[in-house]
Amino acid sequence: MIRYTANFGEVARGLTRAEQRQVPFAISLALNDTVQDIKANTEKTLSRRLDRPTPFTKRGLALKRASKRNLSALVFFKDKQADYLELQEKGGTRRPTHIALAVPFSQRLNKYGNLAQRTIDRLLKRPDVFQGEINGVEGIWQRPKRGKRRSGSRGTKGRTGLKLLIAYEKSADYQPRLRFREGARKTADARIKHNFRCAMRKAMLTAR
Repeated sequence: MIRYTANFGEVARGLTRAEQRQVPFAISLALNDTVQDIKANTEKTLSRRLDRPTPFTKRGLALKRASKRNLSALVFFKDKQADYLELQEKGGTRRPTHIALAVPFSQRLNKYGNLAQRTIDRLLKRPDVFQGEINGVEGIWQRPKRGKRRSGSRGTKGRTGLKLLIAYEKSADYQPRLRFREGARKTADARIKHNFRCAMRKAMLTAR
């Protein structure tokens, strides 16, 4: 989470008493419009900065709106999405919550670049597939057809012809690439004053 502070004191100087009474309401409107701008811009850039983000990831952004009694607004990722997107934001090492991370080799991925659900279960039901460790590589392997032996290549081991389908890794390293905080600050800097001017006009039109 980042904290962004805007100084509305300067723009409020020189206002009439009636206008000054509307300033808290105008600030709340400006804050809400600004976090909405941040949310919209972040959603647009997700597809550029991440590799085929899923709809679940794109739906991860949420807002907490300001009121004239609480001049604070938030834009943030929901807990489930934040759990894995934090590594995309800061970088670091991901370690599995269970046994290992499943890294596909010779497998068709879905349109989001991920293993389809139940792929591992489907593979392990095949008679020519087994799960185990071969020469220090743990994962899911496919046996060669009877009588066939191949020289080693990527995804195979020696002359056994075994084909690595999914590797089990103990960790995965990530480089920072989401830049959510950086983008949020740039959007806030670019939009906050304009949004306040518009909000002030709206507040005066609705003043009682």
